[in-house]
Amino acid sequence: MKKMLAALLATTLVVASLVGCGSGNKETTAAKSDETTAESTAEPAAVDGGTLKLSVTTGDGSTTDDKIPTPWYNRIMATNLMFRALLIADSDLTNPQPDLADSVEISEDGLVYTITMKDGLKWSDGEALTAEDVQWSIETALKAATCNSIYTSAFKKIDSMAIDGSTLTMTLSEPYASMKDVLAQFAILPKHCLENADPLTLESDAFWTNPVCSGMYTLDELNVGNYFTLKINENYEGTAPKIQSIICYFVQDYITAAQAGQADYVFGNAADLVEALEGMPNYTEHEVDVLFYKYFLFNMKGVDGNENEAMQSVEVRKALIEAIDRATLATLYPTASVLNSGVPNNNEAYNGFEYTFDAEKAKADLQAAGYDMSRTLKICYYNNDQTSIDLIQTVVHYLEQTGLTVEATLSNDGTTDLFTTRNYDIGFKGKSSFSIDEWYTEYQSTDALFANVFGGGDEFDELVNNLFKATDSVARNEALKALQDKEQEVVYKVPVFTVGTYVFTSDKVIVPEGVTFCNPLYMCDLKFADWEMAQ
Repeated sequence: MKKMLAALLATTLVVASLVGCGSGNKETTAAKSDETTAESTAEPAAVDGGTLKLSVTTGDGSTTDDKIPTPWYNRIMATNLMFRALLIADSDLTNPQPDLADSVEISEDGLVYTITMKDGLKWSDGEALTAEDVQWSIETALKAATCNSIYTSAFKKIDSMAIDGSTLTMTLSEPYASMKDVLAQFAILPKHCLENADPLTLESDAFWTNPVCSGMYTLDELNVGNYFTLKINENYEGTAPKIQSIICYFVQDYITAAQAGQADYVFGNAADLVEALEGMPNYTEHEVDVLFYKYFLFNMKGVDGNENEAMQSVEVRKALIEAIDRATLATLYPTASVLNSGVPNNNEAYNGFEYTFDAEKAKADLQAAGYDMSRTLKICYYNNDQTSIDLIQTVVHYLEQTGLTVEATLSNDGTTDLFTTRNYDIGFKGKSSFSIDEWYTEYQSTDALFANVFGGGDEFDELVNNLFKATDSVARNEALKALQDKEQEVVYKVPVFTVGTYVFTSDKVIVPEGVTFCNPLYMCDLKFADWEMAQ
C-alpha cells in the first residue's frame, strides 16, 4: 500500500467491519482416470524431465478446488494446455493462426466463415475431434449460464451452421468485426462427453473431475482440495512438449503459493502481490499491457423484477461516485489509470467526460435526491488480497464522510452474491477484458449475469450492435462515443481505473527467447512446447 494513502488512513480511517465467509477444508479424495483412490494429501513424485508448478486461486469464489475450471469463463495457463481453440492468437490477442482448424476463410461481405478442420484430430480418449464438436460447442455456449460474454455476443450473430465432412460453414446475420479473434479464444469441448449435460450447470458437471482434452496435456490426477496433475496427451498431433508433467495447486492466494515454491508462473496486479514477487530474487517480472478494469456496479433490478429501491435514482448513483476519490484509490496499485467509461482516457474515442470527487456536493446531492441517510449502504466485493481489502476500507471511509452508514462484505462466491443473492447496493468487481467491446457487452439485454443487476433492458442493444459491426476506425469511434454518452447518462456501472498486469516466472523454468506474454486470462501462443525446466 502506498505511503501517501497509508498516512491518510492512519489519521482518518475507522476500519469497517468486514464480514467474510472462509471456505472450509473439504474432504480430500483423489480421482485418477476412472478410479477413486484412498484419501491423500501427499504431493505426487516429480517426473524425470521436470515438473512445472502452477497455481489456481480459489480466493475469489470463481474457482472451486474439487474440479478443473471451465475454459469458457476465463482461460488460464493450465486449461490453455488442456483445451484448444480453432485458432491461436499472438500476444495482442489478434492475428490468429490455425490450431484445430486447418483454415478459416471469410467471404468478402464478412457473413460466411468456411472452417476446415485438420485431418486426424483426436480427443485424449482416442475419439475423433470433428466439426460436429465445434458446432455443438458453439450452440451449447449460447445456452450456458456460465460463459464469457465475448463468446455469446459473437455467437448470437450466427444465423446458421452446416457441416460437410471436415468443413463447417458458419453464416452470420450481419458482420461481426472480431469474430475470427473470438474463435481464437473459444475452447472446443467434446460433444460425445457432454451432449447430455445441462448447459445451465455445465461448469459443475462431473466431466470436470476427469475431463477429456484436446491440448498438449490431459488430466493425470485430481486430488480434491489440494492439486491436480497433468500428463502429456498421447493423442496430441502437434509437437510434443519438453516438460513432461505439470502440477497445479489450488491456493487461496498467489503470494503464499510463490513463497511455498508452488508457482513457476504467477500473475496479478495487486500491489501486495507485485511488491512481494519483485522482492523474491528467484522470479523474473514481465509487465503485460492488458485492459483490466476495476469498477463499481449498482444493484438495481433483476430480470425477476426484484428491485433495489434505494439504487433506482440516477442522481443517488451519481452522488455516491462523487463521494469517492478514485485518484487516491489508484495509488494502491503499481500502475493504475483513472477512467470515466469503458474507453480509456488516452483513447482517441474518449468523449472527454469526467466524474469529479466532491464530498460536500455528494452529501448535498444525496439529500436533494431524497436518499434515506438512515439506512445502511451495503458494499459487496470478492477479492481477498490485501490491496482490495485496503481499497474497500478506503471507499467505506469516503462514503462515511457524507454521513452514510456503510457495511462492506467480503464474498466467498462473488458470482453468486453479485448476480443471484444480490444483498448489496454497490458491488466492486474486476474485469480482465479481451477488448473495449467486452466492457460494453455487459450492458446487453442478453447478458445472463448482468441482466440480474441492470434489469435486462434493451436500451444499449442497438448501440452495442453498432460497435460490433464497425469495420473502420471512424465508425468504431462514433459507436464508442455514443456508448459512453449512454453509460454516463444512466450510471449502471462506473470504472474506477484500469490496472497493469504482471506475469512472474521462476528460475525453475526456462522460457524460450522471443516469447511475449499476453493477458493471462486469455489464450495466446507462448511457444510452450519449447519451455523447459532448469536442471
